Amino acid sequence: MPKFHDIGYKKLFSNPVYLEELLTSFVDEDFIKGLDFSSLQRLEKSFITDDFKEKESDLIYKINFKKKPIYIFLLLEFQSTVDPFMALRFLRYICEFYQSLISAKSVKKLPAVFPLLLYNGDAKWTAPVNINELIDSSISSKYIPNFQYYKIAENEFSKELLESIQNVVSALFYVENTDPKKVISALENLRKYLKKEPKPILRLFTKWLNHYLKYHDVISPDNLVELIIEDKEIKPMLETAMKRHDEEQQQIGIQRGELQDKQTILIRLMDKKFGLTSVEKTTILKCKNRDLLDNALEEILFAETKEIVLTLLK
Repeated sequence: MPKFHDIGYKKLFSNPVYLEELLTSFVDEDFIKGLDFSSLQRLEKSFITDDFKEKESDLIYKINFKKKPIYIFLLLEFQSTVDPFMALRFLRYICEFYQSLISAKSVKKLPAVFPLLLYNGDAKWTAPVNINELIDSSISSKYIPNFQYYKIAENEFSKELLESIQNVVSALFYVENTDPKKVISALENLRKYLKKEPKPILRLFTKWLNHYLKYHDVISPDNLVELIIEDKEIKPMLETAMKRHDEEQQQIGIQRGELQDKQTILIRLMDKKFGLTSVEKTTILKCKNRDLLDNALEEILFAETKEIVLTLLK
């Protein structure tokens, strides 16, 4: 599911509210308290090297800390396997970022960058967070780089802890740690604080949630935002949505069967009367318009050549 998460999470954490809740709730560093979130801005990466721009799962923000700008580099990692050299990847990205600032002659002193990893894979995160653990210590440690990133691994949080945090990001992690088929029921536990979020933030979450459930073949009500805000019972709405889905699928099946029946009958009649090549049979099978097939079936009794009938299908 990497691509789904790359795109979906990037949209969520491009929103400043999601980033603020991620930092304040899941990063245990003192400097977070001093961040001026009113100054937060996401940077376009047009000035980054081509290799860096190709990364679709990273976001860069600029924010003031004690009236000085610092940068937050958020890397979204959803690979099925853990990258043991993640620390090196982070260091390389940050060095490329620094080089872009130097090339643009926009700084006299390089700014601080906070490297933050958000990991969603199923496997336990086992990669070293400090690059010095990846380098042989055969020489003095003063010559070994000492750099580390901050890791947030969603599968390391208990549901009890996520419920206690009570914001939209913790709800997001809660959903990710829940069997997709049980997510709708879990919303009953989450709604008490989800409904406190601004409506645009909640709508962004439910839009992601609907895509997530659809990916896992789970039916969900269309109006999740209203159900959460207005304290309406979700289960009856879910049952209605599932019933409607079953009826739609049944109707699609009926229509598909009718279409196939008409195609089959037309092929049999024409083949008996004129003889058909495999290409001509394929032409009939490609026709999905029921009206055209009906016209062809009516004409077959009187047509003198098969070309007349095949023309009706175009």
